[in-house]
Amino acid sequence: MASDNHSSGGADAGEAGSTNTVPPHPPRGNELWMRIASAAVLAPGVIYLVYLGGWAFTALIMLAAVLMTYEWARLVRGSHLNADYVIHAITAIIAVGLAGAGTPLLALGAAVIGFAIAFGVVIFRGQDKRWPMMGFPYILLPCIAIVWLREGGDWGMLTLYWLLAVVWATDIMAFGVGRTVGGPKLAPRVSPAKTWSGLLGGMAGAAIAGGATSLILDLNAFWLLAFLSGIMAVIAQVGDIAESRLKRYADVKDSGALIPGHGGVLDRVDGLLFAAVAAAMVALIGVLADEGQGIGLGAFVS
Repeated sequence: MASDNHSSGGADAGEAGSTNTVPPHPPRGNELWMRIASAAVLAPGVIYLVYLGGWAFTALIMLAAVLMTYEWARLVRGSHLNADYVIHAITAIIAVGLAGAGTPLLALGAAVIGFAIAFGVVIFRGQDKRWPMMGFPYILLPCIAIVWLREGGDWGMLTLYWLLAVVWATDIMAFGVGRTVGGPKLAPRVSPAKTWSGLLGGMAGAAIAGGATSLILDLNAFWLLAFLSGIMAVIAQVGDIAESRLKRYADVKDSGALIPGHGGVLDRVDGLLFAAVAAAMVALIGVLADEGQGIGLGAFVS
């Protein structure tokens, strides 16, 4: 979710990797419209399911988790037909289901057990451990965090809407500014087409989204939420770079081809995965401190 349209592997890496800056290259019309069309189709359904909550939303996250484990297995193994993928997918369904049932600690426990079983399998078979095992926390923690937030009632729902707005604003602004302005590279070894201008554009977009959220919900925390949203943009960018590192390892441009203009599910939610964990940690601190009137953004209500 940054300024390179998820083109971190293959020819793009070699083309953009020869200098320390990226020249301006505004997105082509068909490329931009493809992204817009895909978002227009997917976003309303996601927004509606967040509103519904309950098992309808939990089923969405289950589906996303299984699709991400499929893509992860293909990236790190070259095929999804392996035991650790099956264990990963089953663990995802169980863990997300437990989170949806209002038992997040059991969900985390299931994730740990699934990880341990898969780790034992790859050790027994003498297979590579690092990348397959990294998929467990990379996918399961954010999915559990997202469902836990939504289980927090109306304020949990509003917090998820804020999180989506911030990540989407980061994505749009980083893509637009990074492509239009270009400039010094952000992570030349991992994702050569990402730029500092894209990061700053994403932070600005996120801050605007956060400030607007404060005004809409009358939270009286305009500058604080704008600042936190800017930080979330940085965290989302780290998630983007982490996924770029995975694709560079697999020597592919996209994690999949499910979503036209965006690639795979991992390509679409890379920033959200990291930002969701950060948002859940902040929300948990508010819950433990018994601040405000609810989870997440509810902590800003006195």
